Amino acid sequence: MTKLPRPREDLGGFQAYRTQQMKADVRLQANEWAEPNRAGQWLTPQELNEVLLNRYPSGATELREALAERYRVTPDQLVIGNGSNEVLLNTFLVFGGHGRRTLLFQPTYSMHERLAIIAGGTVVNDLVGLPYDLTRDHALAAAAKADAHIVCFTTPNNPTGNEIDFDVILAVAERYPETLVLVDEAYSDFARTTLLPELAAHPNMVISKTFSKVRASAGLRVGVLLTHPTVAEMFRAVQLPYNVSALTHAVAAKIAKDDASIARRIELCRTERERVYAALRSVGAIEVYPSVTNFILFKLKDGDTAGAHARFLEQSVLIRDISMWPGCKGCLRVSIGTPVENGRFIVALEKVFAAPAARR
Repeated sequence: MTKLPRPREDLGGFQAYRTQQMKADVRLQANEWAEPNRAGQWLTPQELNEVLLNRYPSGATELREALAERYRVTPDQLVIGNGSNEVLLNTFLVFGGHGRRTLLFQPTYSMHERLAIIAGGTVVNDLVGLPYDLTRDHALAAAAKADAHIVCFTTPNNPTGNEIDFDVILAVAERYPETLVLVDEAYSDFARTTLLPELAAHPNMVISKTFSKVRASAGLRVGVLLTHPTVAEMFRAVQLPYNVSALTHAVAAKIAKDDASIARRIELCRTERERVYAALRSVGAIEVYPSVTNFILFKLKDGDTAGAHARFLEQSVLIRDISMWPGCKGCLRVSIGTPVENGRFIVALEKVFAAPAARR
């Protein structure tokens, strides 16, 4: 038998992270922006020729200035990463790691737990459950019990789609000033809310943003961390050199200035979300959770997520089965797509949850 090197024991059972990738005409499983965003529309041939691939990337000055202006911070408060998962991993590497604990309020973004463990730390999971109503008292009690070095909040939360009251997060940040409070705001643009104005008063808080959602650039892989300038330097000290490509810098700088598209997408998402939510609410076999994001969580009363997921696939509609996530037994999640895709989902919804005799 061939002998192979062994990973760390805490990583031995890890499987590769994959969203469900079955074939389907309508793909509503990954919380991406569904309308095409083609790379060719952002750089002219001349601008493309000015990107020199033989040179290492620069400091992304144009991108930093554009983001700083829109987030109303200074450029030195920004840490740019190859997708938000990279800046999140760096958060757990710098403030987590061996012998350090991270507190998560479940159910929440599954990568937080994976990244904390990859960084060598341990995770304390506090089960909030469904509906996801995290109160100030609950959060403070959990933080006291966990005695964690990092406390994570995702608002709006994934997979539940609702917001955490800012007073809850700020109460933890104020009670534990030497604890890092990570606020994942991947979906905050859809809700038109942010904790960024509180950064100056809470230097132990870091806020992560992404280009993958309302900026429609999941394939570009750009993540942003915003924090106190001194804390930002701690991140830059451990960040891999030249971690974001010159091409990415050039395209991202253009996308960062496209405020009109963001406003249009937010409004389109709102109207389409209301349409999909109403359709889900009309189905007696499911319980639907309100959302302010580009996805909706719903729970099957009979718990048969595998069967329903398969019936959606029969209609060539792919959604996300998250029944294995903590606190999400019996749950499916659907992303908001284009109006046509949402129409396909609504038609499929009627067939998937038709009477059993009709399904035969």
